[in-house]
Amino acid sequence: MADPFPLYVPPETRRLFQSESLLRRFAQMSHWNEGASLLELHGSLGALAIAKALSCHLTIVEPDQRLADAIKERARVVGVGDKVAVQHGPVGSIKFAERAFDGIFSFGRVIGVPAQVAKQWRACLAPGGRLGLTAVVRVGRVANEPVLAAWKERLGTALLTPRETLMTIEAEGYEPELIETLSDSELDEYYRELETILGKTADTSAAGSLALRGEIALHRTGKTGVTIGFIVARRKEPGEKPPPSRDGG
Repeated sequence: MADPFPLYVPPETRRLFQSESLLRRFAQMSHWNEGASLLELHGSLGALAIAKALSCHLTIVEPDQRLADAIKERARVVGVGDKVAVQHGPVGSIKFAERAFDGIFSFGRVIGVPAQVAKQWRACLAPGGRLGLTAVVRVGRVANEPVLAAWKERLGTALLTPRETLMTIEAEGYEPELIETLSDSELDEYYRELETILGKTADTSAAGSLALRGEIALHRTGKTGVTIGFIVARRKEPGEKPPPSRDGG
């Protein structure tokens, strides 16, 4: 039986995909400016950095009250308290108007099956708005069947390759633009940090901690053929013409 989303990580965990270069590239390809309205599902410092750089409005939905309070304080400290609205509650329980946001994203949290998340939030994106999702994907030429089976049980669905994942999102009315995945060394470092935090965290989610320890053990079985990626896709409208060919023909 699949774990409930989002996949558990301790509150103190460093979020993935928040490098300055990725944040800048994400904002540039999205064509956001100071008039942009953005929504983050589960708060992060990366989102606050975007709000500060662009001086745009950011709404954050954060289910953990402790994190919600910490994000509010951090927003005040970095000078964007007047630009950031933090709403405490489960993701999906707070309703937003159609086409309300130029961008909807979640850095470093796997909040659901990518295609399902894309479908759920499409109506809240403005035409041409960008969706940014963190996802677990299958990589490599040789499948590690026991690892893939374990992930299928955890997620409730079989893992897809990056290309297959993008195709499922495209089918929900998007133009895929980017997928960036972690290398083996980056994934090694991430799981080492998680293991250290698990030994120190005050968080009391026993079931979540157990699931995460299982995830770390899977990673250490060798060549797993599994990694974590960040996906960017643009909301596409019915009847929209495909982008011009990059090779001129």
